[in-house]
Amino acid sequence: MGPAVNLHQIYRDSAFEMQTYQLSRLLHWLSVGLVLVVSLTALFGGIDPHGSGNAAFLWHSSLGIVLYLLTMARALLWVVYRQALRSQGDAGALGHIPTPLRLAFYGLLIALPASGWFLASEQGMNSPLLGMPALPQWYHEGAAPAAHTDTSTIVMLHGVHTGLAAALFLVIVGHLVYGVRQWR
Repeated sequence: MGPAVNLHQIYRDSAFEMQTYQLSRLLHWLSVGLVLVVSLTALFGGIDPHGSGNAAFLWHSSLGIVLYLLTMARALLWVVYRQALRSQGDAGALGHIPTPLRLAFYGLLIALPASGWFLASEQGMNSPLLGMPALPQWYHEGAAPAAHTDTSTIVMLHGVHTGLAAALFLVIVGHLVYGVRQWR
């Protein structure tokens, strides 16, 4: 006779995989929606933390923080799911998880809000979450410029933030192309 099969363990493992997958899909589509809204506020909101675009700045930074938190939750979920697969000895299922495209995507979703936080801090603003200051300036507030000026640091940080956003756009295009090819 072959090895004994523990049906309860198989059911429990498959239920965990299904719950993890469903949660991962929910976080994925929430992230997609947030990336779209954050991108739209960046492109068409006229973001100016000190002027008429302040409402767009509040929405952009608030949703950027939420997107960062969702990214961290999804990365944690990936670590948990990966450990569960390893403990089951299912190495084949891990083959599709750590792709360079996915790592670039999550790296950018972490770096982009961080660069936005640095940019807002340099402009003398706290990063708000739904109107409440959620992230303090990344250095002492007394060192912040009193008024919005185009210093070389602000220009450089704006370029970094914009460059990271452009890289994220290219990674998203790569993700879509890869998905279409796999779907066919």
